[in-house]
Amino acid sequence: MSNPESAYSAYSAYSAYSAYSAYSAYSAYSAYSAYGRESPVDALALMTNRDGIVGARLENLTPPLKALADDPNTLKRLSPDVQTALYVSELAPTVDVSANPAGPSPEVTVWRRNGLNVKNGNTNFVEMMNMTAPSMDQLVDQMRFLSGYSQIRGDRAAEILGQLSLPIPFFATIGYMDPSRTPRTLELLNAITTFSFTVIQRTKFALAVKRPIEFSPQVQPMIPTPTHASLPSGHATEAFLIARVLWKLLRESGAQQYEDHAYWGDMLMRQAARVAINRTVAGVHFPVDSVAGAALGLTLAEHVHSVAKGGKWSSCVFDGSQYNSETDFEWFRLYGPEKDKMRKTFQSGGAKWGGSEQHEGSSGIPAPMLNWLWKQAVAEWCEVPAIKD
Repeated sequence: MSNPESAYSAYSAYSAYSAYSAYSAYSAYSAYSAYGRESPVDALALMTNRDGIVGARLENLTPPLKALADDPNTLKRLSPDVQTALYVSELAPTVDVSANPAGPSPEVTVWRRNGLNVKNGNTNFVEMMNMTAPSMDQLVDQMRFLSGYSQIRGDRAAEILGQLSLPIPFFATIGYMDPSRTPRTLELLNAITTFSFTVIQRTKFALAVKRPIEFSPQVQPMIPTPTHASLPSGHATEAFLIARVLWKLLRESGAQQYEDHAYWGDMLMRQAARVAINRTVAGVHFPVDSVAGAALGLTLAEHVHSVAKGGKWSSCVFDGSQYNSETDFEWFRLYGPEKDKMRKTFQSGGAKWGGSEQHEGSSGIPAPMLNWLWKQAVAEWCEVPAIKD
């Protein structure tokens, strides 16, 4: 007879959305550290080793040069988890979230700090993203998509399970990423997805949109349903955040294969959309969740770029109460990779349900650590010049 406690443990490891922590932390990246082992055997060996080679007293004490204080050039010597904490420390104060649960549909606003990296006591926030929840009737209408998509679970099962954690391997089939080849790019993606996690969760909590499993016993998701709310889809948000940031890196690298070739950006967006749609196939999200997530992810990508480099940023409105519930998720209604711009108007099926506006950069200067990381990441996509004799 099986042990119920061990069965529960196995389920908890599979559910509890523990994969989401990996999704936001890319903790596997630390495994690439050459000196990452911390074992009792190593500690004992190092103790006896020291006893064998160190004299009775410390000698030849020449102090090293004084450390560079608050200098981004020292980041390269820090472990990935410490770097992530520092990058997020620059990103986190740049946004705030407020909720308005009153009215016919709950509403949430993501605010952008105006005057980035300016600490003069007069910092104010401007509206960057306004999101309104769809109605229960709209969600009922969207249930037909879950019924249809469930028919292809067998075809998508491997993808769905592979995308429970951060889907870097899927994006790496488009952009040539590897810890040895593009370590700074991976650090950047790690930092921005970690940053986005709190924005996503606060937005979900404010809107409190029900999951599909609560509408019908026939949904029967193929993976455990996360306990947090459905809209916006976290996977969609982070996938489109990753896709757009990667597209910006490719464009800024100056490599000829990326210049004026929007199909690289198009392919990154298709991959992000595939990740998002797979969550509907799995039975844990409505298509409208992915629409809201894509809008948030694309907006955050522009914000991250502005924080790291200065310059333009975008504001966005997604009104789920106006969304045509007969419409599936179609990413190209939100964004065009040819000019790396969000659409001014979001519409489908005769309904207008949002839009975006581009703004000039704030008076603040780029965040120093993120600016350093962004430049390092861009350099990884530049062509290595041929050596001339």
